[in-house]
Amino acid sequence: MKYVLAVLFSAFAALGSLASASAGEATSKSLVVIDTGFDTTLPSISTSLIFEACTMAWSNCPNGQNFQEGSGAATLPTSLWRLGGFAHGTEMASIAVSNYPEIRLVLIRLIAASSNGTRLPTNETGVAQALDWVLVNQSKFSIGAVAMAQGHHNLGYEKSYCPRTPSVQKKIKTLKDLGVPLFLPAGNAGDKSKIDWPACLPESVAIGAIDDKGQIASYSNMDRLLSDFYTVGRMQTTLPGGATSSSTGTSISTLVAASNWVRVQNLYPNLGYQEIFQLFRGTGKIVFDSKYRYGRAIDMDAMLQFLQESADFDKAYTLIFRKSGQNLLSNLYLIFFLPFVVYYSSFKSRI
Repeated sequence: MKYVLAVLFSAFAALGSLASASAGEATSKSLVVIDTGFDTTLPSISTSLIFEACTMAWSNCPNGQNFQEGSGAATLPTSLWRLGGFAHGTEMASIAVSNYPEIRLVLIRLIAASSNGTRLPTNETGVAQALDWVLVNQSKFSIGAVAMAQGHHNLGYEKSYCPRTPSVQKKIKTLKDLGVPLFLPAGNAGDKSKIDWPACLPESVAIGAIDDKGQIASYSNMDRLLSDFYTVGRMQTTLPGGATSSSTGTSISTLVAASNWVRVQNLYPNLGYQEIFQLFRGTGKIVFDSKYRYGRAIDMDAMLQFLQESADFDKAYTLIFRKSGQNLLSNLYLIFFLPFVVYYSSFKSRI
């Protein structure tokens, strides 16, 4: 019943505009990827790239300062390509492009290197600076979503374990109010009661992983209240220099979810944050882990099928009722016929 109500909510909120919505009617939304730096010479990334920026708590941007924007700002130096963890950004960008080839990318380098080349940790100051840049430039680059596959599991032991970081939390909420979700990984520690910071902040969209069997992956952190969605956690990624790797983790899931979100935005630009969020939830599949703890996995095929069928029904409604001016029949359609249409669509997507 909760499934049907979620889908009904989305349908009633969106059906009036689906028939006229198409990717060509608005500037396509872009995805911001915040990570370690990127090999922007790779054709798959360079053709999708629209802008670069670098913002850090240390002076490690290519210009020697803690902030830089423009060409080369997010590019990972070749000296860091093979050092531990720095290939991560390139892999994340490659996932977004592989999952949604038409995507437009804004890349932000966040993770700095120490003097001996080791990776410095993600911290509140750096994340806040990166989100500030997104807020300032959201309209300029038509930013539809942000993916930051970074975080840490240094959490408290009490029930409200998530570190309260007001500066970051406030910026995530401001983005959400603008209709821009921040996708974050739940983490890979196998913790079934806590997820990583900043994914544990309630304003974020926390993403866990499912395994090759379609169940919640054993390594994926989860929180019954704070984990929002699950999706595929294993994909072929591209490393700096062009080599490929089979990679696993909730970082993978985060970029899959975020690029799916932008895809829906571009296909149906009249849909807002809440409509898309409820569509993700309403058309998703229930998945379990080995202890029968459950979550909701994103099902893009079911969602796109539902949206297409909804648009088709809306066109029929427009042709039959609105053009004829028969308001009584229009109201009868909305009250009696549409709920059956929505239920039928939602039922089909679960078969």
